[in-house]
Amino acid sequence: MSFDEMWGQARNTAAARQQSSMQLNQLPAAGGSAQPHLHVDASVLEGRAKNAETVRKNLMDADDKAMSATSGISLKGFKSDSALAVFQKRWRSQMQHLENLLEKGVKGNLQASAAEFKAEEAKRLSDVKRTGNGGGRN
Repeated sequence: MSFDEMWGQARNTAAARQQSSMQLNQLPAAGGSAQPHLHVDASVLEGRAKNAETVRKNLMDADDKAMSATSGISLKGFKSDSALAVFQKRWRSQMQHLENLLEKGVKGNLQASAAEFKAEEAKRLSDVKRTGNGGGRN
């Protein structure tokens, strides 16, 4: 087989693999049950953001209680006095980090995503109304 023939076969094989096609998802012919689908919209995301805020508030309440309980401890004269101060400093730092993650990372991102969902829904509704009123393309 010549180089040109081999090249032609390789090119045809590659072209056949690259042809696009569409396949619709469907239930098997024998039947079966449909799998539940994930349904996410702005209200679901807003609900999750509200839950994240509840967790953040509960965490901060626990932090306040822990700091109140440990602030009254005095270990003056003991070697562990400085260890308690280090513990309190690290605890406060870690709690502030967690609060920030929950407030900005989780809650904030969920709220931002909900706002994007709402904007996209509004845009699509506007497009549908415009198209339905004869404003669509021919």
